[in-house]
Formats: sequence, structure tokens, C-alpha cells
Amino acid sequence: MVIKFKIAFAAAALLILSGCTDLTEFDYSMRAGVNIFYTPDLENVHTIENISGARSICGLPDCFVVATTDGTLIRYDLVSYEQTGLFSIGSPSSAGYFEIEYSPTESSIYIIGALGQIIELHVPDMDFMDDFSVCETPVDIEISTDIENPNFYIAGATSRRIFEVRKGTNNLSRVCNLYVSPTCMAIEHAQDTILVGTLGATALVSIGGTTMKRRTMNTFPGILAIEAIPNDTTFCAVFDCFYTEIVTILNYFSSPFNPDPLWTGEVIIDGDTHYMCAESDGSYVYVLSYLGDNVSRLLSYNCTGYIIENQIDLPGYPLDISISPGGTLLVLTTE
Repeated sequence: MVIKFKIAFAAAALLILSGCTDLTEFDYSMRAGVNIFYTPDLENVHTIENISGARSICGLPDCFVVATTDGTLIRYDLVSYEQTGLFSIGSPSSAGYFEIEYSPTESSIYIIGALGQIIELHVPDMDFMDDFSVCETPVDIEISTDIENPNFYIAGATSRRIFEVRKGTNNLSRVCNLYVSPTCMAIEHAQDTILVGTLGATALVSIGGTTMKRRTMNTFPGILAIEAIPNDTTFCAVFDCFYTEIVTILNYFSSPFNPDPLWTGEVIIDGDTHYMCAESDGSYVYVLSYLGDNVSRLLSYNCTGYIIENQIDLPGYPLDISISPGGTLLVLTTE
């Protein structure tokens, strides 16, 4: 899952404000709902309404969870859709709880909490494991699907860095400096690389050597959202070109010995503030965008046929999207 541009950076700005002054974050709890879909045809099978302060969502093996700006985590059953738990995870925060990442090798989830703290909870009982901080304004967390990789990665907005953190201890391992602030990222573990969307040029970070190395990808348009395709060596991304496009990224560099295109399957899409997630088998990605006038659009993009197969418009502003290991698509929007 990806933290996508405008919302992530707005959250970062709020964190800076609250971290550098004596101001208390404002008290505002919006109402949101979870729309649950079968994939890839986007058949709506259930809706959960009226969740106070809902901000992010994550699908897990036997449940899904919603984090709220009230500092709570709500757990739901994946079959009955009934609420099965309510857990306090921190203080209320208008800028926090906008990202949840699942680490299957640790049976835990990581959440960006209030004032930039990272919270780790045990799955499935949601017991507290740890909270820690590596930077002032984290905007994204990425965990590699490679079970041999002992690390995960955090993008820091104001520090303009990618932080490598050791699983288990949550200690800082390595740091890579960027030229401009990151907004989203995805890991391609087969080639030990992270492709990073930023407020400037796209960056490529190598994590395979003794040091993390950065390279500016001047041939790439800006990336608004990105997701690694499981069991493959490609990414799907939303590009900020002359038009907003969803593409499949095949290669990083072109050369006389590698004449293949860098990306393919360009399809123009509408809207902004994009969220993206991928099927575990790499067959489809799903993109949630904001069209304006309190309307969001959800679409399914075929990663091999390079076409949009289905799309549906939903009322409300987009907040997050996730897919459970069983394939249930979870879409969080305001009411």
C-alpha cells in the first residue's frame, strides 16, 4: 500500500506545526465508511457505515482493521463484517494514523501514529509491541515481500531520507539521503531496489549493497502512487504526465543492449489523490482516486492485458484502500 502525495504531505505539514509549537491538534472527527468488494469485477458485497474518525485500513489474514484519528484501532471479521475489537493505540491526532503496513514474518502491523511515532501491534490480538521514531514526518512505510529481508523502510518528508529499520528490534540500520522530499515508494525485492516518488524527480534507491545508493530517474515522469506487482519484477504506477496515467513499469534504464520500453500499458485515468493496492497473484491492481464534488472512483487494472476492466464511482472523499490475503478489496471513503 502507498501514501499518496497530497494527503501524506498535508499530514506532514500538520505534524511539523504541532511538533514545533505548543498548539494542540484540532479536534475533528469525520465520518467514514468501508465498502467491501469482490475482485476483480468490483461487486459491492457489504458496506460498514458511520465510523468516527476513520483514517486508514489494512486487510489481514482473518480480519481487517481501521485506524482512526481518535487514536483507536477497530477490528472487523472478514466473513461476518462484525466489529470484533476496539483498541486504544495512542492519543487523538488529526495528522496521524494514515498508514498501516502488515509484516507477515513478524505477525505484526506498523502504523504511523501521532506526531510521527511508529506503532507496532501484534496480530491478531492487537497487543502493543513497540513505539519508536526515526524521523519527524514519516509519510510512507514499505515492507518487502522477501521473507529473507530483515528490514523495512520508512520515508521521511522533512528529512528527505529513506530510513532502513531492522525488524524485531526496530533499530535504525541505514539511511539514504534524497534531493527532495519523498511522497510514496515501493520495493522490488528481486533487484533490491526501491522506486520513490518525490516532490521532484523520481528516485531509485539500491538496498542490496553495504550502503544504500540513490539515483535520480530523469527519464521518469512524476509518480503519484506506486505498487510493486507480487511475484514479478514490475511495478504499476500512476504517472503525472501531460495526463494522469496508470502504467506498468518494466525497466529502470534503456540501453542499446536493452531496447525494451521502460514502461507500457499507459491508460489515462481521471481524478487525483490516488491510492493503489495489488492482488497477491499480481493479476490486477486497484486504484482509488478523487474526481471532485465529493465523488471517488475505484477501478481495476489488468496488469497483463494493460486495460481497465471495471470501474465504479463512490460517494465521498478517498481515504485508503487495501486488499486482504483472501482477495477481498476494502475501500475507505468519507461519508
